[in-house]
Amino acid sequence: MKRVAMTLPDRLNAFISRVSPHSRYEIVEAFARYFPISEFPDYSAFLHTLGKSVKREKRTIVTTIKRLGRGSTCDDASSFVLKVYKYPFWPRIRTGLQISKAEREFRNLRHLNRLGIGAALAVGYGVDRDSLGFVRSCFVITRFVDNSISLSQWSKELDLHNTLEKKRVEQIFIELGQTFRRLHQAQFFLFTPKSKNILVRQRPGRADQLLLIDVPYARTLKWPLLATWARARDIGVLFGNLTDSLSNTAIELFYRAYLPDPLGLPARTVRRHVLRQMRVKQNRTLVSRSVNKIKRWLIGKITRAIGFLVLADITYG
Repeated sequence: MKRVAMTLPDRLNAFISRVSPHSRYEIVEAFARYFPISEFPDYSAFLHTLGKSVKREKRTIVTTIKRLGRGSTCDDASSFVLKVYKYPFWPRIRTGLQISKAEREFRNLRHLNRLGIGAALAVGYGVDRDSLGFVRSCFVITRFVDNSISLSQWSKELDLHNTLEKKRVEQIFIELGQTFRRLHQAQFFLFTPKSKNILVRQRPGRADQLLLIDVPYARTLKWPLLATWARARDIGVLFGNLTDSLSNTAIELFYRAYLPDPLGLPARTVRRHVLRQMRVKQNRTLVSRSVNKIKRWLIGKITRAIGFLVLADITYG
């Protein structure tokens, strides 16, 4: 079915916002009843919202939260995903003149929604900066996608149980090809379209639906040379971490929907550029192996230096 660019309803274009000296947040008006100002008077209130932890790392925390709309019953509760990015001192320095990662992700998801491309529904974002204007932390909220798993998990389960349903695999990767073609026609590139950042939503009695998530680095590129590189990177990253049993079949199905190239290059050239990016992703080129070796060496040196400084501090105080 053909999809066309769409205008978001008025309630999805209006925002409820709160601003304080060093922080601010915005919630799409359509979801404001789930996050009333009386309960969320400032940015910090979102960081203390209770929920189920999905991912907890040093700089990223992902939580699912269930919220009742104002005046709603328990049966009317909705689920959301709250993603918090934290910035220690050194990474914080390069955020002074930048839009926060959370706001970029929020804007990119809304852009995808306007293009009519399946993506998680953006609900709100917030950012907290220090007195110098550097980002201390930020968050983005999206609507929770139920009955879904990542494309990475989906492909592994098919491989594990040896249940490569031909019709289902065909539908998924043809839709992927159509999605990427529409993205690249609009000169919009994801940069991190890993299979873990694409959700497969199962709908009883209907075809599976694909939804993009985690797109903070996506951007529009109009210069042809950069666009050509970004296109190869998008497709190469996508297929670079799929299971071997799927990759050959999947990429041919993908190309069936993606080609002819929306950027105007011959199909053979597109395939060659993508194959190189896939090899880089899989660490199968001389340059990528050398770069990764240097990175591991540097990380090892830094880790040992930090350990030595900590031990010295404990010993000599």
